[in-house]
Amino acid sequence: MTISLLDENGNPAVTWKVKNAFPVKMLSSDLKADGNEVAIETLEIAHEGLTIENN
Repeated sequence: MTISLLDENGNPAVTWKVKNAFPVKMLSSDLKADGNEVAIETLEIAHEGLTIENN
């Protein structure tokens, strides 16, 4: 899996390469028709190591 943090121009500022990643937990907020809260989703992953690549 590759995770990239993008700068304001959409270019990768930092890139992480994750080895053998798989999801172990996913949470999302309740959506209400009469509410105006921000929806937040959380994904927790397990992995066997990560490296940071220079951009």
